Amino acid sequence: MLGKILIIEDDPAVRRCYERLFQRAGYSPRLEPSGAAAEKNLDHHRDARVVILDYRMPGPNGLEVLRSLRRRDFDAACLLVTAFAVPEILEEARRLGIRRVFSKPVDISKLLKEVEAILLSGGSRENGSSRPAEP
Repeated sequence: MLGKILIIEDDPAVRRCYERLFQRAGYSPRLEPSGAAAEKNLDHHRDARVVILDYRMPGPNGLEVLRSLRRRDFDAACLLVTAFAVPEILEEARRLGIRRVFSKPVDISKLLKEVEAILLSGGSRENGSSRPAEP
């Protein structure tokens, strides 16, 4: 299947779970263990169409990484995963153009379905970026 997926997640077990999920679906996901690593290696991920960001990570959190991606004109659709889906985080995520927020524990079938919908629609942040985030 076509479509590049970048996963930014600090928990190794969760990272492996996402990796296996997307590999089984026919994708070759790229993994970054932190927001800092993702920012450092961003030029290597320019072809990503979907970015899955954990919210709470050491160093820059998911929204800080998203701000950095937007400043650098990174045009991928972004999904935020968080156990902290409070109104302030959801509002900031919407303001930054997040496509969707997934609460932990994540329903991986819904996450896969969302990623596939993004990739089928072209995968840019404009496609569906006004869709409401779900806590």
